Amino acid sequence: MSKARKHQTSVPHGEELKRSVHSKTWRRTFRKLLNTMPENVRRWNVALLALQLGYGGMRRAGEVSGLSQPTILKARRELEGGQVDWDGNRARRPGGGRKWIEQEHPEILDDLQKLVADETAGDPSSADRWVNRSSRKLAAALKKRGHDVSHMSVVRLLKKLA
Repeated sequence: MSKARKHQTSVPHGEELKRSVHSKTWRRTFRKLLNTMPENVRRWNVALLALQLGYGGMRRAGEVSGLSQPTILKARRELEGGQVDWDGNRARRPGGGRKWIEQEHPEILDDLQKLVADETAGDPSSADRWVNRSSRKLAAALKKRGHDVSHMSVVRLLKKLA
């Protein structure tokens, strides 16, 4: 039976960690590793590095990672408060972000339908139909009706109507 040699790696701690943070190779490797992580896990790992570095660790961790100090401070508070879910699949809280225009203004679909009713061309028996107005002109017409909407939202709404 042959003895397989195992790869032994050592994780630097204390003063050795502080010295290795200044190494370009270590920084490059750490950044590559961070780029593979979701933003919340990245934030928590940088906060852990800052805690391990001790005094001045937040500044050094920020320089290495490119994260701002308020972001690292937020992650540090999450770590200390036990608000960390390492196995979670979500990077952000549910319900975050801007709501769709049709959720805030359900009447926009009816208004858009009225606008394109006379402008629609194509074969009525098949799905091959199109609108003779550009999405930017439709967005401007919807703005006159009181809906602040972008041309990209108009495209999405037209696909929803089809």
